[in-house]
Amino acid sequence: MKDDGAGRVYEEYQDALDDLADQIGLFCSYCEMPIKNAPEVEHVQPKSLEPDLALEWSNFLLGCKSCNSTKGNTPVNLKVIAFPDTDNTFRGLSYNRDRIEVSNSLGEDQAALMGRIVRLVKLHRHPHELQPRDRPTRRDRRYKFRGEAWILAEEMKQTYVDSGHDSTIGKLITDKLALEKGFFSIWMTVFSDHPEMLNGFIKSFPGTAQNCFDAEGAARPRPGGRI
Repeated sequence: MKDDGAGRVYEEYQDALDDLADQIGLFCSYCEMPIKNAPEVEHVQPKSLEPDLALEWSNFLLGCKSCNSTKGNTPVNLKVIAFPDTDNTFRGLSYNRDRIEVSNSLGEDQAALMGRIVRLVKLHRHPHELQPRDRPTRRDRRYKFRGEAWILAEEMKQTYVDSGHDSTIGKLITDKLALEKGFFSIWMTVFSDHPEMLNGFIKSFPGTAQNCFDAEGAARPRPGGRI
């Protein structure tokens, strides 16, 4: 979770990269993929359209190449779209092995907010989508990496269960394997029936807003947010 940025002044927006990494980890703010090479400071409001916000901390997130290039210079109306630094987007999405959908537990207005963030960075892209525009490009492998993370999470869940919920194995999963693979929401979904593991992921992933979860690790609305 980012702080309010009080006192932060940057001569170049790239100078904010280390501060962002310290606060929210080297994970894409949109798709949650670990950014192992060339992380990019992502401007919520495109700097080409809002140059006065080009150096504003409040306008920064971290993006992977796919999400950043997909979003491009699309103008953003924050009143009608959910965003990962202001809403509990984990609560607003449903995950399975390689697809992301808006959660059917949301009300109509909340679903509309989440649908817009999904479409903004095309989180729903999948090779089997009917429309060509909804299929990933050759360079966009987010769905593939999500699928790999899901498979690993399921394997690790079985290992954890077979171990009798051994705390050492649990800590290895939450503090090392999950962080290396990324995709916080995948791990939270696969381990949804193990509150002790959910709390481990919440504590381990940098920047997780802990006030978006209850004592059992279940998602709850973000204070001050809409989801």
